[in-house]
Amino acid sequence: MAVTHLLDEVTDWVRQNICSEIMLKVPPSDDEAATDAGYEYKRIHPAAFTLFVPAKDKMPPSVLSPIPSVCVRLIDGSDNLATDTGTVQIQLNFSAWSTGVHGKDVVLPNPDNALEPLAWTGEEADAFFRKSGGGWRDAWNFLDLALRKVESVTNIAGYVIDRSVPVTFGPLAEQESIPDFYPFWFSWMQFTLKYPIIRNIQDVQKFL
Repeated sequence: MAVTHLLDEVTDWVRQNICSEIMLKVPPSDDEAATDAGYEYKRIHPAAFTLFVPAKDKMPPSVLSPIPSVCVRLIDGSDNLATDTGTVQIQLNFSAWSTGVHGKDVVLPNPDNALEPLAWTGEEADAFFRKSGGGWRDAWNFLDLALRKVESVTNIAGYVIDRSVPVTFGPLAEQESIPDFYPFWFSWMQFTLKYPIIRNIQDVQKFL
C-alpha cells in the first residue's frame, strides 16, 4: 500500500459519492456583493482536495472556487508487522460559505406535490435578503451527507472501514472554542481504514 495512492483513491471516492450529491453556494468575487439581494450567486458541487486546500491562484482549471470543498487529510497511520495489517485515520474537513437567506433560497409548499416544493420567484424574491448566521447549516448538511455515506458502506475505495473505532465529528475549534469566521463555515469527521501489508522481505528472497 502506498500512502499517496490511498489518499488519491479516498479523495476520488469522496468526490464521486459525496460531493456529487450536494450543491452549495460559491462566494462571489466581490465580497460586498454578498450582502446585496440583487447579486447572482452560483451553486456548485463542492471540490475535493487532498491534504490541503490550494489558494485561488493555484486552483485546478476545473475547480471554480476553493470553497465549498472537502479536504481529505491523513491524521496518522500505523503498520503492524506482526499481523501484516495497517491502519490510517482519515479526516474530512468540510467548508461552506453563506451570508444569509436570499429569495431564491426560499421554497414554498407545492399543493400538487408535497415532495417537490416550489422556488420563490418574482421581483419580491429577487429583492429579498436577510443576513444571518444560519449558514452553519450548509457545513453540517455537508457533514450529515458524508456520515450517511461512510456509515452505509463496509469499505472506501477498497480499504476496509474499521468499525471497532468510532466515527467522530465536530465543528472547527480553536482552544476549545468555536471561532467565528462568518460567512465561512467549517465542520469535520474522522474514521479509520484498514489494509493488508504486502512486502517482499529482502533477507528472505535469497531462500525462495
